[in-house]
Amino acid sequence: MNWSRQDLLLLLALLGPALLLGWLTSAFGWSLFIAALIWSGIQQREKQHLVQYARKPLRRPDNKLDSWQEIADRMFRSLRHTRHRNRAMVKRLRDLRAINDSLPDAAIVTSSSGNILDLNRAADELLHLKPTDRDNHLPSLVRQPELIALIRGQAPEGQVEFTSPFDDSIRLEARRVLLETDPASARFAAAMILVRDVTQLNRLLSMRQDFIANISHELRTPLTVIVGYVEALFEEDLDDATRQELIGKLAPPTTRMRALVDDLLLLTRLESSPRPAEEELDRVNVGALIDSIVTDARALSGGRHQFEVIKASKADVFGIESELHSAFQNLLTNAVRYSPDGGPITVSWEAVPTGVRFSVRDTGMGIPKEHIARLTERFYRVDLARSRVRGGTGLGLAIVKHVLKRHDSKLQVTSQLAKGSTFYCDFPDSRLSTRSASVPCPGESGNSPCTGSRISDSPPTTRSNDA
Repeated sequence: MNWSRQDLLLLLALLGPALLLGWLTSAFGWSLFIAALIWSGIQQREKQHLVQYARKPLRRPDNKLDSWQEIADRMFRSLRHTRHRNRAMVKRLRDLRAINDSLPDAAIVTSSSGNILDLNRAADELLHLKPTDRDNHLPSLVRQPELIALIRGQAPEGQVEFTSPFDDSIRLEARRVLLETDPASARFAAAMILVRDVTQLNRLLSMRQDFIANISHELRTPLTVIVGYVEALFEEDLDDATRQELIGKLAPPTTRMRALVDDLLLLTRLESSPRPAEEELDRVNVGALIDSIVTDARALSGGRHQFEVIKASKADVFGIESELHSAFQNLLTNAVRYSPDGGPITVSWEAVPTGVRFSVRDTGMGIPKEHIARLTERFYRVDLARSRVRGGTGLGLAIVKHVLKRHDSKLQVTSQLAKGSTFYCDFPDSRLSTRSASVPCPGESGNSPCTGSRISDSPPTTRSNDA
């Protein structure tokens, strides 16, 4: 302990009177002894203050002597620094815990024997493990053979894939990462088991494989036809009439290949393009658009179907006309291809509680419920053999899905076997604009107000025939 000026003054204040008292009484020993006792008492009091502070160091120490106060201040500064550092560490640990709990993958720290040391929130979602399961044996809680082999280090590549023990429709992937090694025994002291849901990833990989197989098949068929005809054209004994006939037969497969490539390019553009900005949107006259696609559908049908057009709404849509034309035309074209001859096809544009609905209703064979959710996948076909006979690229509904998504809508399907299907989409009010009464509806002459119309190809009874 360093002597301060205050200590020296105090010592002189005690020695001076003691020496004077000893000179007066001729008892220097007793005078100095009394001064020493007083000095020791003062030091003991300061020590007691310091001891009391050390027991509960919450406030700043209050010693009277500077030498003792200096010691207490050093302790106070050290404790304050330690508190600040501990608070920072606790905050960082809490942040790390929050980050760990926000991860979508389950992270489980295990000992070398497989006991759970720590786990995050996702472990509950994927494996139903609770915080109270700490210190329990992980293989005993999740009795999955693949996971047990991974925990024991018996997985060949350090990772396994298995079906969730709680939901057969979910596939999980688990990996083992060593966290700490014991040099004495050359074994790990702790490991982290990372588990993630790969159901969607596997589905995407399967879709990619199916896409490659389908596109290869779709291109191989017309290419095989083209190669066969081209080889026949090089035969020397081929007369001009036969050669011209073969050249004419090259058109259908080349047209199919071109349609397939065009649809692929359109679908790629729709998937990779951002949502259209507000300044890119136009006011699309849906009534005129329906007239256009119905005209094309009649040409495709060749008189084999009856068309009924219901335009009960006078609302327009803010969007990209070419994309909406492509989506609506794909829905109507599918109805023509898959409806029996003579079957009615109804196209409607009418108000519903959620906005305005565009729908196409046919009287085809219907679609089984298990296929409806996958209709918008690329090249997905309910009846592959019949689809190839009917034509089409298998990309139409995928294009419809992405076009409607870019216009705040969604393709929905209702179907009954042997009765037909209805494909429809609803546009919210934020996408709509109602035409004024002074603007004529498509197909109406003069300046009569747009009140909605119903047009049918069926024989005239109560409705007019526009065929």
